[in-house]
Amino acid sequence: MERPIPEEAPVIRTTREFSIKKRQATYSTPLRPLTLAAFPPWGDSAGAGCVEPAQCKYTGFEYCIRDNIHIFKQYICPMKLRVSTYLTLVLLVLLACSSKQSLRYKITTTSSTKNPTVADTIFLSIKPTVENQSYSFYFEDEALQEPYIIPSKTGGQTVKAIVETADGTKELTKNLRIFAPNKPKVCGYELIKSYPHDINAYTQGLEFVNDTLFESTGQYGNSSLRKVNYNTGEVIQKLPIDKAYFAEGITYSDGKIVQLTYKKKVGFVYNPDDLTLEKSFSYTKSPEGWGLCSDGTFLYKTDGSQKLWKLDPNTFEELSSVDIVTHNTFLTKVNELEYVNGKIYANTYQFNKDVVVIFDATTGIVSGVVDFSGLKKQVTQHNQLDVFNGIAYHPERKTFFVTGKYWDKLFEVKIIEK
Repeated sequence: MERPIPEEAPVIRTTREFSIKKRQATYSTPLRPLTLAAFPPWGDSAGAGCVEPAQCKYTGFEYCIRDNIHIFKQYICPMKLRVSTYLTLVLLVLLACSSKQSLRYKITTTSSTKNPTVADTIFLSIKPTVENQSYSFYFEDEALQEPYIIPSKTGGQTVKAIVETADGTKELTKNLRIFAPNKPKVCGYELIKSYPHDINAYTQGLEFVNDTLFESTGQYGNSSLRKVNYNTGEVIQKLPIDKAYFAEGITYSDGKIVQLTYKKKVGFVYNPDDLTLEKSFSYTKSPEGWGLCSDGTFLYKTDGSQKLWKLDPNTFEELSSVDIVTHNTFLTKVNELEYVNGKIYANTYQFNKDVVVIFDATTGIVSGVVDFSGLKKQVTQHNQLDVFNGIAYHPERKTFFVTGKYWDKLFEVKIIEK
């Protein structure tokens, strides 16, 4: 015969007595009857009047250790399992609802090559695919009739998608990296002659104006603009730059010497005859000033990133930019620049090697890399000796002059294909 289930918890009694030592006296305390109704949350706070209160680590309820331990074990501790199960179910429901509400779409791309280039086909799709979904793609602000693109230029580009779903309209974007179609050629050099060079010059820019070499040196407190006799290494004239500025690359444009600074986003324009400062200008789109050159019409500057900026020759406003790219990478840390016959020759620190890269001023595509290893070993080795930097083209001699930071030699070279 089944035992009936009581409507309320039974009264638990015990005849065991225990002694409590209090104020150096022993009292014989009979156990009082307790029901489950006396326990929270059904009644008053538990443990009231109890001389040995404790707390359940699962529920936080207080209980009297000796009087109520049986009730605690029999009725309250099983709540651990019930509470845990309930919380788990609630959490699962919330996660299910959250995943439905936070469904995120993205543009995915596939192509036949790891590093897509111009004329490669790049297919586009939206993930995940759901019912009642429609979308359209845009590239260079034009709607695509088919879900693929064939880029016509290299560098970083953006594709956009408008997705229509039951939850509303979403706009997505994805950045694409388009690389050069061919590997750059590897070139070497022929050493023509070496000349003395100021070992204390932290060379940031070199530029020939007729047969006079202009040099920009860096470091806060030691930056300068100089006129140099390259045959002897003699500094003909030196203009110290305010210690607030770290001087960078220079070029010759419209009868003036133009100089960049590193962090201040400020450039200076000088009279080349006496190095008189004529005016300053600001560049607002690029974060820093690194290398500078001129094609006779526009100026080009780098900022330490992969970008080559095209500047207005009068206002020095940054008009546009392209990314400097090879067949498998975007070039950064491109420093001193020299423009020769449609190409830019530039030092770069990206590879931690003594190299000059050759790239197109319009597209940014790298066509050659010149290995200048061996020159650094020919200069005086000292504690401050720094990287290969500084390149200038002598139009009459049709040779390049290169050096480095704190190098005591200037080298005249011809660049040859290997």
